[in-house]
Amino acid sequence: MTHLTLTIDNTDQARATWQYLTQSSSEVAADIGDTILNFLTNRLGMEEEYIDSQVKTIFIDGKPVDDITTATIPENARIALGAIAPGAAGMTMCRNSPISSLRSGITYTNTEPVTTITEGVVTLLLFNAVMKDMGLQILEKGVTIPAAKLEQATKDAPDSILSATLDETSITPEELLHWVQKNPQTKIHLRVTSTS
Repeated sequence: MTHLTLTIDNTDQARATWQYLTQSSSEVAADIGDTILNFLTNRLGMEEEYIDSQVKTIFIDGKPVDDITTATIPENARIALGAIAPGAAGMTMCRNSPISSLRSGITYTNTEPVTTITEGVVTLLLFNAVMKDMGLQILEKGVTIPAAKLEQATKDAPDSILSATLDETSITPEELLHWVQKNPQTKIHLRVTSTS
């Protein structure tokens, strides 16, 4: 797999541009069979206090999660994380909502008992405040995406890229954009760090 490491400027514009990559599907490492709570804390590096106060909407394979201590991650899971969405629908999908009984038929439940935990990959999407709060932290840990997803960010904020290394070779933002346009379907493992 191709590896790309970016160092970006620590500015509002740079952070806003690059964190939006986590609003579309990316692949991240996960322990298949482990709980969603352990995934959030151990793999994504979220504090439990932050999870309790901010990560109010969690979907596994399109189904809302209530109990993050018992909901386990299936193989090839698609996980979406967000704060409370607006309106009645948002409140209904919120974990442990007073009106969560209204969607009991679609609430996520473990379908098979977990016998072993194995290392694997899940598809992750972040939304609203969670994306803004945690997007760069997750990019720093590393995500796998098609190269094409980098094109807009590289075009919108080339000056935000202070350094770029593609498979251990330094390249300029202009060279990166050219490479992305030439290899849009290539999967890359991306890590983004920002200056302090």
